This record gives sequence, C-alpha cells and structure tokens, in this order.
Amino acid sequence: MKRQYLAYRSFYPEIETMKAFYDAGIDTFSVMISNCLNALGTPYTKYPPVWTGKGEYDFDAADGIFEDVLEKVPQARFICFVDLNTPLWWTRYLGAYGARHDSYYELGRIAASSLWRQDTLDYLKALLTHLTQKYGSRIVSYAFGCGGGTEWHDRCRGAESVFRLDAFRQWCRRNGKPWDDIPSIGRREKGLRELSVKGRYDTTGYWSGYDDSEVDPLIRADAGGLFYDPEEQADVIDYWKFCNELIADTIDFFLQEARKIVLPEVELGAVYGYITTEGQYMLASNGHMEYERLLKSDAIDYLLAPATDRALGGGSGSLCVVDTIHAYGKQMFNSADNETWTSKGPDGSTFPEAWVSMHNEQELAASVKRELAVNLVEGTSLWFFDKWGGSYSQDAVRLIGSIHSLWEEEARHPVNSMAETLMVVDPSNIYYINNLHPNSNNFHLPWKLNLNRSGAPFRIVSFNDLGRMDLTRIKTVIFCHPFELDDEGHQRILKKILQGNRLIVWSYGPGIIRNGKWNEANVEKYCGVPFGSKDLEILDMGNWKSLYVCDPRTITPEKLREILRAAGVWIYSSVPRPVYANERLLGFHTGNQESVTLSLPQKYSRITEVFTGEVLPDADVIHFTTNGPDTRLYRLEM
Repeated sequence: MKRQYLAYRSFYPEIETMKAFYDAGIDTFSVMISNCLNALGTPYTKYPPVWTGKGEYDFDAADGIFEDVLEKVPQARFICFVDLNTPLWWTRYLGAYGARHDSYYELGRIAASSLWRQDTLDYLKALLTHLTQKYGSRIVSYAFGCGGGTEWHDRCRGAESVFRLDAFRQWCRRNGKPWDDIPSIGRREKGLRELSVKGRYDTTGYWSGYDDSEVDPLIRADAGGLFYDPEEQADVIDYWKFCNELIADTIDFFLQEARKIVLPEVELGAVYGYITTEGQYMLASNGHMEYERLLKSDAIDYLLAPATDRALGGGSGSLCVVDTIHAYGKQMFNSADNETWTSKGPDGSTFPEAWVSMHNEQELAASVKRELAVNLVEGTSLWFFDKWGGSYSQDAVRLIGSIHSLWEEEARHPVNSMAETLMVVDPSNIYYINNLHPNSNNFHLPWKLNLNRSGAPFRIVSFNDLGRMDLTRIKTVIFCHPFELDDEGHQRILKKILQGNRLIVWSYGPGIIRNGKWNEANVEKYCGVPFGSKDLEILDMGNWKSLYVCDPRTITPEKLREILRAAGVWIYSSVPRPVYANERLLGFHTGNQESVTLSLPQKYSRITEVFTGEVLPDADVIHFTTNGPDTRLYRLEM
C-alpha cells in the first residue's frame, strides 16, 4: 500500500499557520503552482505565473512558496500541487475559430489537441526538472490538477471542437461504433426515458445560492427524462464514455511523463474519480467515470478528492470509491475542506456565509476529529484544506497534531473493516443517466447519506470489485445502478453475490436495459416484483433475499436501520449517527446533544478514547452523553 499522508494545504502562503502545524507535529504541506484564475475570477495563489510565454518560464515564481515556507519551517516536506491549466495568454494567442480553448472550463474541447498537449508537457517537464534539481526529495509528492476547479472537471457539457470530433471518430473506429459525428447538444441534454421523476433531492448543485442576476436561467432549462433511451440515444451514451476515457487518458499521459523526471521515491497523484455523491453536471459529462481505467496505470499512486457530507452530523467520507482504489494497490487522499466562522475569502475578503459549516470551537473540533477518525479507520491519506487562510484555530491545530503518533502507528497496519454492508456503484451504468437532470444522483446519494447515518459501518465498492472480493463478512449488498446486468461479467459476479442468505437491495430497475433496449418487464426477473412497485417487502429467494427500492429517496436512516437489522447487520449505535469501524478502531460522530450507547460485537480487554484518554476495561458496551457536536474515536484492544 502507498503512503498515508497527514498534511496541511492552503492556496495562499499561510506561513504562520504552517509553523503552528509543524510545532504540533505535522511536517507535510501542500503548496500550489498555478498560472490561472479560479472560478471566482481571482488568482489561485499569491505568486506570479511561472509559465509566462511560449517556452518561457519564471522559476523564481515557482520557488517563491518553497523559499517562504522553508525560511520559517526549515524541516518542511512538500506535496506540490501542479495546476496544468494553460494561462490566458496561451488561450488568446492565435486561438480564433476553435484553434484553442480554455482548459479550465473547456477541458474536453482541448484535451485531444496535440498542440495543447505538447505545450503543456513542455511546461511540465521544465517545471519538474527545475524543482527536482533544487528541492529533490524534500518534495515527497506531486499532485496534478487541470480543468474546472483544477479537479480535472470537464465543465463544457460535452461541447464540440475539431479536436474532440477527430478523437471521437478514432474512438468509434477502434470500438466498432458506427457514429461519425458528435451528438447534438439537444440530444445530449434531453433524456427520453423516465419523465416522471420530479422534486429535486439534492438542493446544493453547482450554482446553489446564485440567482438569475448572476446565472442565466437558460442554464437551468428542463432536461427531459432522467435516463437516455439505450436504443434511440445509443450515440449519446457512447459519446459520454469516450469523453470520460479521454480525460482519464489525458491524466495518464502527463503522469507517465512526470514519472520519467521525478525521483523514484516521489509519489504522483491526480484529482479524479468523483462519484459517491455527485449529481447534476458532475457525472458522465464531467469526465470522472473512468477512474478504474486510470487506476490501472503504473504511474499513479493516489487519487485526490474533497470529503463529502461535511456538515455537522454528516458522515463525511470520500467522493471516490476507496475500496476500488485500495484494490488496485493505490491510495485515497481526502481533503477536509473545513469552512469555519474565521475562514477568509480571496485576498482577505469576507468568506461567503452560505459556505460556513462550523460556527464555533466545539463544532470545528467535532469536524476535525471526524475527519481524523474516518481516515484512520479507512487507512486513507488526509490534508486539512485552508483555502485562503484563517480556518483553523490554535486549538484545532493542536488537536490535529495530537493524533500524529497514532496516525504513524496505524499507517503500518493493514485495514480490516468491520463493515457488513456494501454500497455498490457502477460507472458503466451511470452513462445511461442524463446527468443534466437535477435528480441524476437519485440512485447513489440517498444511499450514501442514509448509510452515513445508519449507526453501522459500511464500504463503498465498484461493481467490478465484487468478483475479486472476500465477501465472507457481507450480509447486505445495495446495488445503486443495476440498470444493465446481461453481459457475461455482470452475470458471473451476480452468481457470486446471490447466495449466503444475503440481502440484495436493488435500486430503481435491475436489468431494465437488456441487449440495448429498455424493457421494464425485465426488472421482476431479478428482484421478484414488478418495476415501479412501492412496497418495501423483503422477499425470500431461496439462498438469498431481495428488496426492491424503486426510489431510494424514500428511504430514511430509521428505515435503513430496520432493513439492515432484518439482514442481520450489527448496528453499533443506539441513535442513527455515523459510525466507522475496523478491527482496531471505532469512530462515532454526532451533531447533537444526546445520550448514546455503542454496542460492540465482541468484548475488548481495553477500550481507550483517543482524544480524552478515557479507558474502559473489559467492555463491549460504551455509554456516554454529548453536550453538542462531537466525535469519539476508540482504540480497541483484545
């Protein structure tokens, strides 16, 4: 397994905060090199652009952040975040008539351009050569971003370009597809199947909080059906798969070249693989669905993403599929984006109030402890992100530092999860979902949020993982996207799953797509009840049990706890709250003042609460009362 980092990140040179983190025991800092503006129209960093012209680079600008940090923290180690977005001058230079495009918002339109790739590669090579020669192994890792948010987001809704058209035609020839043109925007943005789903489940969205004075209302135009018709819109489905492969292959292209330059021990990562809670605009059209393709690369060591469900009371967890990443021998790197009452906006401006999630020290401590608990239990890397500074108090910094020795110790052990429930996502089936529809995350977001509040640990896996997993512990399997299940691979895996008296939970329409056609009659063959059935009845199918959930939005944490109990899943918490558990650690989070009982499946000779030092001998039950938002993390010793 790759390294398990614990680090601090900021866009800006928050040197005093870095010094405080170092004094608390955290010596690894993520710094950014960028040549462009962010989505708010301000520079990402406080340093001048490095890439100043064709083949012209200002390496003093690249050195600035390193030198400023090392002056105050001489022993600092760095994760260098390299933004590969091209600067504005590059986009403007001879860019008329579609010759060049803005990689920040139109990554998919330019990613197949040989000119863009070569110019960006020249910059990357020059930068990495310089930094390697000057700072060597002090830079322990490079993380690469590009596109929207520097997150490899393709935010142009599949827009055409001459480069994309040529690449799509080549892709079609390689894959035996008949298409010779990119599907029109009218076809891409209107699903023809499932027109009845109304009432947005997820109220966040990309433009949440902005009205028509800042966002043209046409952007929010009706998207038709929630699904594409697999027969009438086969070209659209194929096109989105091509678009996602293009982004994954572009990332790998740069990673392979970077690997030739950096020191052998230096790790490389990329921001990619968002899926577990993503919805409108952020699925097939966004470019992240081919994470399994990228994970096969020998050049990548980790995927990087922000934590999700971050509000107090939420369970946090990764936007990526952690178990899939670990299955490929790679690491997950989570970013804890804590927005607090002291956070600063760009250039010291007021931080948007709508973004603030933690309003006092108690709430911040509960959030910080939760992120530490999640990542310790799951064996994943973590940095605390401070955007434009000011987010972490001295108490919070000391709290993070207090976990350092435990972090180092746990990083040496393999992670053996105590979860008995699997949430299964299937990116190949997500291509059938029209992600311009506001309800495009109906089939995974409700499960993730409810599992986070079920009081029992769970794991998220990709469908393809099931064939190579040890399923001995698993009692419940929730299929989020079981729309097409007729190919040989699906059938082989299903034979492994549908046994052992497991409860299989089917979302919406298992097998509703077969042989390239939409057929609702297929659903009953898999789950035992007709498509659209509203009764949540567990059926005995012989050596397994079936539960059909047409609309996962109807499930509540309380209902899910009832379902899991019926399957024999161990429920740890007396209240519906987030629980994280492996064989050595148990975490619990709440946003409330309440009395809690945690029941363990076995007795331990010694249970120690990590943050308070409280010890319970010979116990299999833990009782406590919180006085508001809190997170508990227990060390379990046999």
